[in-house]
Amino acid sequence: MSSLFQNHAYSSCTYKHIKLPIYKTQEFNFYRCVNVKEWVYGKTISILHSGNLRDNDHKGRYSRLFPNEKISYWADSKETALAEIKKHNGTNDYLTFWAYDDASSTFPTLGINELLTIIDGRQLGFHSILKKIEQGKILTKAENETLLSIQNESPDCLAYSSYAKKDSMNFLFFEKGFKALALREVTLYLGERKSRNIKTVPCAMTCDYSPILQGYGYYFEPIARAKFDNNYMESEEYQFRLNNYKKYNYEQSDNK
Repeated sequence: MSSLFQNHAYSSCTYKHIKLPIYKTQEFNFYRCVNVKEWVYGKTISILHSGNLRDNDHKGRYSRLFPNEKISYWADSKETALAEIKKHNGTNDYLTFWAYDDASSTFPTLGINELLTIIDGRQLGFHSILKKIEQGKILTKAENETLLSIQNESPDCLAYSSYAKKDSMNFLFFEKGFKALALREVTLYLGERKSRNIKTVPCAMTCDYSPILQGYGYYFEPIARAKFDNNYMESEEYQFRLNNYKKYNYEQSDNK
């Protein structure tokens, strides 16, 4: 376990800003839980994952803090992600997205081979700012300057303490950082029924995050079953990922 964050690999090289709590590093696991409704069924994993990046409606607490950003919320563990949706009256029917930073893979497929830039909001008092926004309070000049300093650094994500689960972390991803996330697996869990059903679709495997490109082309049915959409093989996304995968395969072969 890393001394920086519990979802961070201990062996990863980490670079820190000389003054600010800003880190450049890699090899993370991130989790997001979303309650299941009818809109989930029939959509490929690719589409469902894309939906984790929200357009800014200027109404939510994060939208008001960062009005010019698309945002996505993740957690340091499945337990923390579940606690977050339970906090907002979530049900026992949910999807769990398990993601990682694609640059950590032996065969990155997103075309972004850079370390994540993470701001540790704990050291900036971000949790206090967030709480004031939830309570409808006016931020001080210093707090607004803190938010501006965060935006000026153009981070991939902002880490902050979870209120839903003690000693745990949440990660607020901005659009740039979200585009660097690849999926390890997606699980559909239907726990509201007497007969609980579960189905997992893998999108990467082994400790080196070797991608399973076809995984993004599966979709879920209401009885917790997954089927493959053959049209995904013709999509621009699949071809883009496949070309990157082949590129790194060739490079690995040339280095042997």
